[in-house]
Amino acid sequence: MTPDSRTDMIVSINPSTLEEVGRVPHTHPEDVPDLVQKAREAYPAWRDKGIDARIEIMKRAQDLLLKQAEEIAELITLEMGRPFTEALTVEVEASVDLLYYDWKHAHRFLRNRRVWLHHPFFMLRKSYIHCQPLGVLTNITPWNWPLLIPLGVIGPALLSGNAMLFKPSEYTPLTGDRIRDLFIQAGVPEDIFINLHGSSEVGQALVFSDTEKVFFTGSTNVGQIVMEQGAPSLKKIVLELGGHDPAIVCEDADVDISSSGVLWGAMNNCGQNCNGIERVYMHENVADRFTDLLVEKTQKLRIGDGMDPDTDIGPLATELQFEKILSVVQHAQKSGMEILTGGNPIQDKKGYYFEPTVIRCDPSGPEIPDDEAFGPVVFVRSVQDDVEAIRLANDSQFGLAGSVWTSNSRHGQRIAQQIESGSVMVNDSVCSFGITEAGWTGIKKSGVGWMHGEKGLDEMVNMQFINIDTNSKSQNFWWFPYGPDVLKGIRVGMTLLFDRNWFKKLATLPAILCHLAGYLLINRKQSKKL
Repeated sequence: MTPDSRTDMIVSINPSTLEEVGRVPHTHPEDVPDLVQKAREAYPAWRDKGIDARIEIMKRAQDLLLKQAEEIAELITLEMGRPFTEALTVEVEASVDLLYYDWKHAHRFLRNRRVWLHHPFFMLRKSYIHCQPLGVLTNITPWNWPLLIPLGVIGPALLSGNAMLFKPSEYTPLTGDRIRDLFIQAGVPEDIFINLHGSSEVGQALVFSDTEKVFFTGSTNVGQIVMEQGAPSLKKIVLELGGHDPAIVCEDADVDISSSGVLWGAMNNCGQNCNGIERVYMHENVADRFTDLLVEKTQKLRIGDGMDPDTDIGPLATELQFEKILSVVQHAQKSGMEILTGGNPIQDKKGYYFEPTVIRCDPSGPEIPDDEAFGPVVFVRSVQDDVEAIRLANDSQFGLAGSVWTSNSRHGQRIAQQIESGSVMVNDSVCSFGITEAGWTGIKKSGVGWMHGEKGLDEMVNMQFINIDTNSKSQNFWWFPYGPDVLKGIRVGMTLLFDRNWFKKLATLPAILCHLAGYLLINRKQSKKL
């Protein structure tokens, strides 16, 4: 991304070639309130359009995305560098499935949900949860998954009847505009889906605006700022933030399979995944063999332009990320860690290319830094047993995802349930974000709230509890006026309902029957007056 002050445009740069891909108009922060107002004025008609009409539009959006799949995958590759094969599969294909899943289950997720009340005073009433759209929502997204991450919010938000203000990353603005074009072509009104372009000052203006809720995906540091900025107005906020995900390689793991899986989990998208593997804890009995295989396979990765079908690893997406990864490796070297392979910028290529890097940490040496690297770097360390592996995996400020590698699925499940994270995969990694049913969340400093699945759709609505007393011609005994009879009835009723001594319960029956008869008599007199 390069702001061009002469034309007030944002220029998208191909990280493989450092050439311009295209440009979009920069949004001025002072224009944000007017854009929010446009969306707010359009919102009631969209809300009242009805779920069936919105489902038909989502179906058309899915069809359009499928037809334009290769064009959009190519644009993703040009803007942020990931190999075209990855862009087509883990971004576009997963996004088509996400749209399909959302509209397919919209009726079930958004319908009124009956609530059965257990208390005798209330059990004859009709009670349910009603899903109300929130209004105008803000979606601020990063550059590393410029299609799937936005659609995880946009699809459910529009289906639920909300209006959307969408700020894609300033590094992938063309993909952001392509997303909006797709929904407008499908039939979403232009003022219901509005794009804004810019960097932090535009995002800040959106957070300070009077939209009902902010969905932010990005670094933990920026997420904390977003939460602070939203706090004075009690803004509803969903944060999907950083990770420093551990992988545990058990003694019973197939080291050939697990080394291939860990390699993909660490290096796909050039390691630029919030749920990518960054730390590997290997049982000491398999550590040497696993490490040798991981290094050998890392050295065979083919690095180059993502549009080359033989490319496994593209460039880092931005110059800032390139500099950060260089700093991470240099810090590891100064700390005495061993660079087993990689660790250097690739000088003979024009873009932001960096060698896939494996760093070994001695158990008696410095600890793996508890910070998100977000690049083609993975740290490996041997452990004595599962207990040590779990302790080290959990010893982090982050808790987004993790993985366990084992030949025994029950063994893997037991370990997975002890890892402190929003999700854990056994014998796989990363792709849980593309499993549409999987609610996506983080704990610790990795996030607040949910994306994807039914819980992700719940984030788009006000879960309104409605309770209907169908007996409208009698008043409840707990209403005014109070008095000794009311107090006595409450005490007796509490004993009958909640005391676990059956003799005490039975002793209350005469008083209960007497009190009930008096209550019915009073209400009959009131009904005659009505």
